[in-house]
Amino acid sequence: MSTPLVAAVWALVSLDCGLMGYRLAMGRSGLVDKRRAHLRASLRAIALGQLPLAGIVVLAELFVRHEDLAAADVDTAMRRLVVAGGAFAVLILGTWALVAVPSVPVRAAANVIVFGPFTLLRPPIVVATVAFAVWGHASTPLLVIAALVVIPGVLVEPLADLRLARRALDPPNGR
Repeated sequence: MSTPLVAAVWALVSLDCGLMGYRLAMGRSGLVDKRRAHLRASLRAIALGQLPLAGIVVLAELFVRHEDLAAADVDTAMRRLVVAGGAFAVLILGTWALVAVPSVPVRAAANVIVFGPFTLLRPPIVVATVAFAVWGHASTPLLVIAALVVIPGVLVEPLADLRLARRALDPPNGR
């Protein structure tokens, strides 16, 4: 497996974790300037994502070492993941730059107009990106790795969002 590709995928997934922490922290504080709280939430989410990410990389390496999976197939999948995921990351980072602007209306507009819809689009984008990455090289070990990326990639954020969990558990109309 190519070390630069592993590093690029690691960076993209860490960025996604950080953005997930940011999105989960939005609206949770009455402060007008929430940048420090958002930064802490982002860093916590990045830290939480490191162990599972390391596990997936180790599993892929084990598959390659035991010749269940060709290193070239892993590199091709990672290259395609970097291309597809990188395009989305550039778009998100461009918008995230607006959040750093010291104007409350600009930050609010960036959060509402971009991060709201992108949060809803994120699960299908994760699935499509991983499907694109393994398309044409879908051996069983590569599909296992893809599932280990997609399942938490799609489920972690909604499960972590306490507001969604609370709504799912509360009976309608307080009954």
